[in-house]
Amino acid sequence: MKPEKILTMIAAMTAEAEAAGDLPRWMPLFADGWVEVEGEKPFLVDSQAFDLVYEHFLRRGNDIVIDYEHQTLENVQAPAAGWITDLRYRPGAGIEARVSWTARAAEYIRNREYRYFSPVFAVRKSDRRLVAIFSVALTNAPRTNNLTPILAKLAGAYEEDQPMKELLKKLVAKLKLADDAGADQVLEAIDKLQQAASRPTVAKQIIEALDLEGEPGTSEVVASIYALKQKETASVSREEFAALQAKLARREADEAVAAALSAGKITPDQKEWAAKYALRDPDGFAAFVAKAPVVVPLDKLPGGQKKAGADNQELDEIQVQINKQLGIDKETWEKYGPRQAEA
Repeated sequence: MKPEKILTMIAAMTAEAEAAGDLPRWMPLFADGWVEVEGEKPFLVDSQAFDLVYEHFLRRGNDIVIDYEHQTLENVQAPAAGWITDLRYRPGAGIEARVSWTARAAEYIRNREYRYFSPVFAVRKSDRRLVAIFSVALTNAPRTNNLTPILAKLAGAYEEDQPMKELLKKLVAKLKLADDAGADQVLEAIDKLQQAASRPTVAKQIIEALDLEGEPGTSEVVASIYALKQKETASVSREEFAALQAKLARREADEAVAAALSAGKITPDQKEWAAKYALRDPDGFAAFVAKAPVVVPLDKLPGGQKKAGADNQELDEIQVQINKQLGIDKETWEKYGPRQAEA
């Protein structure tokens, strides 16, 4: 929050506290249980009723006005005596309202010129439960029986609300200012703290985690972090490792199938089946190739043997045609094809 905003809030709340003086911040609106209204049936106030009331309050999104003698309901000028800014429910106590009083209303109440209040509300017919609050009026002739006067404070009910002067004192102490420091000094101290916070700093825990020594600057810390990220980038992820394994397995399977073809252990139309077999169970496919008979006797076909003394593995024209029909390339034939014994 900006210092100007804090100062504005302090000033406004301090003025509010001075205007209210000894008036309660929270005042009881409805006692818990069945509430009696002169000339009307009682209505019920409980936690369920408060939920309905508070839901209506939040949905409207407006503070509830406190006027004089219900002038808001008449077609006349109706200055506010105060505003209900929040509501709460306390079991055993009932529904209470947080009130921001005007200076004029606070003086009326302090002088006991106004002692009571009269809310305008809605009650549900089915169970006589309170469901909404529309406005509240300062009055000396309320219709609600056994009403608690505005100035009456329930024991312990308002202890949580400290005047704004107390908050200012706490700020002064927290900022280690002189006891007589005012809002200007508080603002100046907050401004200095914000300026210090805006300067780049490196937390001690980060320096220790990076194993840095002394008092490293921001650049060194950033460089260390990038170095760590570089190590992470250079590593191989689980997904990348799995993909690499699959690629190697495919290559080994292809080589095993090519060797089986060149050895005549499988026919060209078995190539797809053999590739799946070799990929799924390399050891099993190797055992199959070792045990399988030669179904394509390449060494018995014309041109299958090499000319005497030939050591350069060159293929004659007939063998090239045979290998082409069987799907065997030159590299595979030279690596796995039979050789003619030396004469």
